[in-house]
Amino acid sequence: MPLLTPQQYVRARQAYCYNSPDCNFFIEQTGNLRYSSNFCGIFTKNIPSHYPNGINLRQFEIICQDVFCDVFKAMQNNTLTNIHIKNIKNISTAIVYWKMSSQGGRAPIKVQNMLEKWDNNTTNNLLNAYRDRKMSQFRIGGVLIPTATAFMRFLFPNDFGIMDSRVVGKHTQPKGITMLNVRSDGYINNTNKNAEKYYTEYIPFLRSEAKWLNDQGITFQDTDAYGNIFNSTFRVCDIEMALF
Repeated sequence: MPLLTPQQYVRARQAYCYNSPDCNFFIEQTGNLRYSSNFCGIFTKNIPSHYPNGINLRQFEIICQDVFCDVFKAMQNNTLTNIHIKNIKNISTAIVYWKMSSQGGRAPIKVQNMLEKWDNNTTNNLLNAYRDRKMSQFRIGGVLIPTATAFMRFLFPNDFGIMDSRVVGKHTQPKGITMLNVRSDGYINNTNKNAEKYYTEYIPFLRSEAKWLNDQGITFQDTDAYGNIFNSTFRVCDIEMALF
């Protein structure tokens, strides 16, 4: 049986609301991207009319995936340009900013910290992490485990979710699903052991919940990248979003 009832999962996922209205990033067209523009504002579902360059989460997923795929192919083909490097830097900045948006003024600080530590090896490190689907390799320039898992969530939403202290503290730790090393305030310590347990404890739990719900034919209403309401099956990231 799942941790929540199917009805609770549906209600919780449909009620998920996490916006980042101040997130501003630019993606330049390389000839292979579906979306290229200056984007301002990331919203869960509907985009307010006074954010003409805003996007929702489903569109943000597509942009993240397209940029990483495009830059990875350019690296493989030995056609990597400065535009590719700027794009992967900008989308990485957006992921970090989005993840930290709920923590007051920490989002710009965390972004600046990452950019200050960005060097000639960072792009290769990110592309290797993307190729290998290795969360720990996304821990670049001050990016710690929770934010590194946000990279996994946006690049591979069907298979991975964010390991957030709220989900861990409210659900997985009290119920013995995870046995992470956490601080007294619930913060997930940035240890290699915790990084391993993302794969061995946390993600298997999310996947089993998603599989159970999908096997039962349970769906929820969501908004696609074009703003249309549709019935969605549960991806792994959707379980984490419901439990958030």
